Amino acid sequence: MILRSLRWRLAIATALMIAAVVAASGVFSSLTVKRELNRRLVTQRHDEAKAAAAMVRDADAAGLRDALARVHARFGTRAVVMNERGEVVMRVPEQLAEYRIDRRPDGTLHLTRRDGGKFESLIVRGVAIPVRGAGTVYFLPSATAREDREFMLAIDRRLVWGLAAAALLAVLVMVTIFRRVFAPVDALTAGARALASGKLDARVDVRGRDEIAELANAFNAMAEGLERNERARRNMVSDVAHELRTPLTNIRAQIEAAQDGVVVADARFLSSIEEDTALLARLVDDLQQLSLAEAGQLRLELAEIEVGEVIERAMSGLDVRGLAVTRDVAPGLVVRADVRRLVQVLRNLIVNAVAHAETSIRIEGRPSPWPSPRERGEGTVEIRVIDDGPGVPPEHVPRIFDRFYRADASRSRTTGGAGLGLAIAKELVELHGGTIRYQKPAFIVSLPNG
Repeated sequence: MILRSLRWRLAIATALMIAAVVAASGVFSSLTVKRELNRRLVTQRHDEAKAAAAMVRDADAAGLRDALARVHARFGTRAVVMNERGEVVMRVPEQLAEYRIDRRPDGTLHLTRRDGGKFESLIVRGVAIPVRGAGTVYFLPSATAREDREFMLAIDRRLVWGLAAAALLAVLVMVTIFRRVFAPVDALTAGARALASGKLDARVDVRGRDEIAELANAFNAMAEGLERNERARRNMVSDVAHELRTPLTNIRAQIEAAQDGVVVADARFLSSIEEDTALLARLVDDLQQLSLAEAGQLRLELAEIEVGEVIERAMSGLDVRGLAVTRDVAPGLVVRADVRRLVQVLRNLIVNAVAHAETSIRIEGRPSPWPSPRERGEGTVEIRVIDDGPGVPPEHVPRIFDRFYRADASRSRTTGGAGLGLAIAKELVELHGGTIRYQKPAFIVSLPNG
């Protein structure tokens, strides 16, 4: 179970890396120190051996012991003098008497002794210097050789303690870093779990500007989006219920009145029922069309068509209530679009203008000199629907293309429908690769010109 945790896997991997680095550093440091120390000792021993040999060569048989004593006192070098038969005739210092010394045919000396019940045996190759009238002098390793070994062991011990302290410090730093790194990760995990449990207001604190902070910002943005979408979903359900309730209530009330004999089921009665039913059907059709458009499942039958012709189709059969309608469309202005869908877009905009205009409506079509980023690299056509009404209040402009959103808080049907027309227009325009926006006093549709 521990190895399934990213925290523990990283901790184990980091600990192994620290151990590998400490081990490699220790081995390298120990080898380097020992190599340099041995090199210095070898050089020193070589110089001492040369000096000792010079001091012994100048001595005669009578002064040999004094010369060896001076060598031992100066360099700590021990010496054994053997005659031609291999017998020891002199030892400097006298402590060498503890050893039994034999010379082997290959020139090496074999030293053996018992020390506290333990048997010690040494094989050394001493430096042999013949001395006239006295025999051959063999220089043995000095007594400091054991001290050198102990010094090497002391170095190893100090390296081990130093590396252990370094490893402990590295572990402490690793733990500190892990706590700082995984604390926000734990907070993100808790936030994600709260979000999954339905607490859409869950947020995490953002500290710093590193990658974890960016992840926290992304999480908060996602949570805000989910909360906003949930709020929009609830509002949409409420709006749909509101829009359906009125015609259904009317139909039910009229049927009950007819059943109770309050009203007569004549042609006028049936016409009223038909009007409410048509309203329900139109609302359902709008919702289905908007859903398909948002899902990108509406099929477009694209063709090149003149903008003037599209505007005429949109105006056909439309009751403008005696308003003055002006058309100003550049001749030969062509767009590539689904004619039926584009007519629907313009008709929605014109109906909206008719509902709010006071005396006149103006429809313009012209090439746009400023293509949007989505349309950059190709020309665009702008179609403007302008009315002389009061316009959309600035506080409502950002939301006028939302589903069921209407600036009329009373939701009076005399000033508009269910609040789906502009939302549908926006989706249809974007399916064509264009944009739609409101810039007082006009709704502006920008489309690629083919």
